[in-house]
Amino acid sequence: MAVTMAKQLSPQGLSGVSPPCSAFLVPEKWLRTAWACQWRRAISRSVLCGVMLFALGLVSLFTGQIAADLEWSRIRGRWRSKRVGYSTPTDIWKSEFANLYHGCSDRSPHLRDAVHDSESNGYLLIATSGGLNQQRTGITDAVVVARILNATLVVPELDHHSFWKDDSDFADIFDVDWFINSLSKDVTVVKRIPDKVMRSMEKPPYTMCVPRKSTPQYYLEQVLPLLLRRRAVQLTKFDYRLTNKLDEELQKLRCRVNYHALRFTKPIKLIGGKLVKRMRTMSSRYIAVHLRFEPDMLAFSGCYFGGGDKERNELGEIRKRWATLPDMRAEVERSRGKCPLTPREVGLMLRALGFVNNTYLYVASGEIYGGEGSLQPLKDLFPNFYTKEMLAGNDLKPFLPFSTRLAAIDYIVCDESDVFATNNNGNMAKILAGHRRYMGHKRTIRPNAKKLGSLFKACKQMEWEMFSRKVKLVQRGFMGEPDEMRPGRGDFHEFPSSCICQNPDHLVIGWISMKPGIGGNETTVHGATAHSV
Repeated sequence: MAVTMAKQLSPQGLSGVSPPCSAFLVPEKWLRTAWACQWRRAISRSVLCGVMLFALGLVSLFTGQIAADLEWSRIRGRWRSKRVGYSTPTDIWKSEFANLYHGCSDRSPHLRDAVHDSESNGYLLIATSGGLNQQRTGITDAVVVARILNATLVVPELDHHSFWKDDSDFADIFDVDWFINSLSKDVTVVKRIPDKVMRSMEKPPYTMCVPRKSTPQYYLEQVLPLLLRRRAVQLTKFDYRLTNKLDEELQKLRCRVNYHALRFTKPIKLIGGKLVKRMRTMSSRYIAVHLRFEPDMLAFSGCYFGGGDKERNELGEIRKRWATLPDMRAEVERSRGKCPLTPREVGLMLRALGFVNNTYLYVASGEIYGGEGSLQPLKDLFPNFYTKEMLAGNDLKPFLPFSTRLAAIDYIVCDESDVFATNNNGNMAKILAGHRRYMGHKRTIRPNAKKLGSLFKACKQMEWEMFSRKVKLVQRGFMGEPDEMRPGRGDFHEFPSSCICQNPDHLVIGWISMKPGIGGNETTVHGATAHSV
């Protein structure tokens, strides 16, 4: 081996060595120097090859990314070419992408179970505020706050003193035993503080009102010390008192409360189911409209609806009930999209979207401002017009003194509808929109009031076909499509993104869905179908 190396490193074997290397060759050093030169050449070649491979990799990555972007742009453009035109979704009754998603709010198996009330940090009492759906948000968040504080939750107290003056208790609206049992792994819920604990308390429960949208850190720093010291804390006016931004497990707990634990009592479910059945008997599908054109709503909005001085005086008197409301300019509010649509405008929007004259309409509403005169234009556009009073007859009598129970009946019929159209972005609209997304993105239409306002003003100067095309255009993004769901968008109760998952048999990238099939994958791109092997 030594002889072979000597031959390779002889002066003749070094003919390819650069002069700077060969210049230093002397008999006693030639072997060592020649070895070093060969080693340098090997390193130089390795570095050069590495640099070249790295450069080729960058070029390949760059060109591949460009190709992918071009392909995605081409596909997206194909879909947008359909979407951007003056057209509604393919089916105005149902999103063609609804079957790609489902509600998912199961608790993680790694979550600790709720502690027994005797081992918790104390008792949390909640006094909710507002109407049915505003109180529903408070109840939902109360469970989450109890979990954050490691507290025992006392069944929340409903609001008996607000505008609605309803003395219904929690157990009159919701199945309280179901509520307690279904949440037993997450939070310990009791109907009342045990008498023994109450007698042992030196002072009554500490009462406080926390700021809106408070963070978990606020509750841990400001509420928990009081809870530990006093053993019981009552939070008043509890609506929207917890931030939208929570970790995923707490968001899923919100969904378990709102969509599973809060189940209406049997009498409310029975009459709600009857009304749904009567609507289905007349038509296989129907639209539910939350009209929200009651005097209090109109007064609160600060908008003007064309009723002259009579309207201004009447709504102005109602508005005095809220001492803290600022002065508002009606035209400014309308340009901002803050004004509810009139019944006529709701009807025009639905007809322009493509719902025909013989469509069945269920209208959820309280007292309509202007009475029959306000409703008649909507009835002319949709003669198959029904309300709970029209459908239920005498069955409704036991519920008439209780506005919250009447709202619960409307909730059931609206939730079961094929299409739900809101008139404003109030509490019922948000809660129902979120529930319908969770249950499979059932079609939910929210008016783009900001842009529709100018269209309604100009509708007399344009042909119906043009008006219809423009309504369809401005309503893009307000039709309850799955792509309207984006993490962090809006109120969590309306957009429960943490609780909506892709179906396991579909892979969805943007608006491309891939479904495993026999002999290959079936790929659907915006209504077009292709097969890949």
